[in-house]
Amino acid sequence: MRRPILIAAGLLLLIPMQATAGSSYLEQLDLPADATYVGGESCLDCHDDVGEMYTHSPHSPGMALMVPGSAAESCEACHGPGSLHIEAEGDGNIIGLEALQAMDENMRVAMCLQCHTGQSHDWDTSDHVNSGISCADCHGDQVHFAVKATPAGDYRNQAEFCIQCHSNQVADFRMPSRHRVLEGQMSCNDCHDPHAGFEATGWNGLNDTCLECHTEVAGPYVFEHEAVTGEDCTACHKAHGSMHDKLLTQDGNTLCMQCHYGADFEGGFNIGDQAHAGLLGMEARCYDCHTAVHGSNVDHTFRN
Repeated sequence: MRRPILIAAGLLLLIPMQATAGSSYLEQLDLPADATYVGGESCLDCHDDVGEMYTHSPHSPGMALMVPGSAAESCEACHGPGSLHIEAEGDGNIIGLEALQAMDENMRVAMCLQCHTGQSHDWDTSDHVNSGISCADCHGDQVHFAVKATPAGDYRNQAEFCIQCHSNQVADFRMPSRHRVLEGQMSCNDCHDPHAGFEATGWNGLNDTCLECHTEVAGPYVFEHEAVTGEDCTACHKAHGSMHDKLLTQDGNTLCMQCHYGADFEGGFNIGDQAHAGLLGMEARCYDCHTAVHGSNVDHTFRN
């Protein structure tokens, strides 16, 4: 018969009130001086149900993966040294489920980053940092305490998983002009790294992300559109979806006129010393003529 899991009320005192995601999780815990690490396989003598859950996962106790620079491995990497817990037959000191759930999000993140070091340098730039969520809120199928999110594997595509929280983007992805995310033709991860923000180095991290797919407008050009070289893509385009053609933030002419509007425009519809009255009067769009709007190698007015 499996022994019940008992959690001492005093265990919550092991967790500090403040924690930073980048610091060592185990070093922040006020662990008993006489507690020692006994190995995750020892935990399975009682908690064989949890061991079965993790058997075929990277968290399997049988893999005995250790926290770099410590003696903690598998179960003890999160729950702390288990010797006193075992000696007291389940009633001794251990970081139990209630204690884990009582942690703030930064402490939970620190718990994961002690092993998942590949994300530790990026997390502080992520939009998810200090947002009130932790790793387990997305990776709920990798832990055994309650989380809000339904696992990604329960959805047809990755985007449906993300919009559990990012519900504001659902309407954008149903606009007439949109990135085909809900259809599964691309994913949120194609543009967003959930563990890091946009790359801050280089010319422009946001534009670099867009140009990974939109290589046809990357340039360089002989004649460069200042709006492209001096702004990021979202100055003209909505990233997720728009009511307007080409994901534009406004209809073509209104958008262009924000910059291309001179003192003589009202009298003669002149733009760049050229009369545009006839063209604009026929409701032509600027990019019907200026088709190379991002830049051109043959014409300084961006006509082909």
